[in-house]
Amino acid sequence: MAEFLTLARPYAKAAFAYASEQSATDNWSNALNLLSAAVQDEAFSAYLNRPELTPAEQVSLFAKILGEDQTAAVSNFLTLLAENSRLALLPEIAAEYEQLKSQNNNTVDVVIESAFPLTSVQEQLLAHALEKRFEAAVDVTVEVNPALIAGVVIRAGDQVIDDSALNKLEKMRTRLLA
Repeated sequence: MAEFLTLARPYAKAAFAYASEQSATDNWSNALNLLSAAVQDEAFSAYLNRPELTPAEQVSLFAKILGEDQTAAVSNFLTLLAENSRLALLPEIAAEYEQLKSQNNNTVDVVIESAFPLTSVQEQLLAHALEKRFEAAVDVTVEVNPALIAGVVIRAGDQVIDDSALNKLEKMRTRLLA
């Protein structure tokens, strides 16, 4: 997985740089997300990876999926990926592209796992505190995970803030067993 991300990062950076120059970041975002979903489909992926398909034929399959969203630039990007046998990287490229887009827009995607559903007031208070901490606008997604027992786990990119009872109990268990 880390190897895929390492391979995908330069493609995502190049796509984002081009899309930014063309003021088409949202169009590229939509196209990459659609292409990513297609590659993750087992039936499509099996068909796409047939050895008799040429890179041009692989790109034409994606053109059918994109329809009107297919641009010459996206087609060239797909051709580059196909010629280098990198089409399987599309999900990682799309994820990295979205992260670059968020950084450029000065926004952070945050997932808050809570043991119980949060009220709108609690969600707003957490979002406000996280905006101050990250010095950026925050897009919050709340997930309920009863296994946490109490508290929250906050994930923002590669940062994790774990203030759950489950984590505290696990730390206590580790100390007692040491």
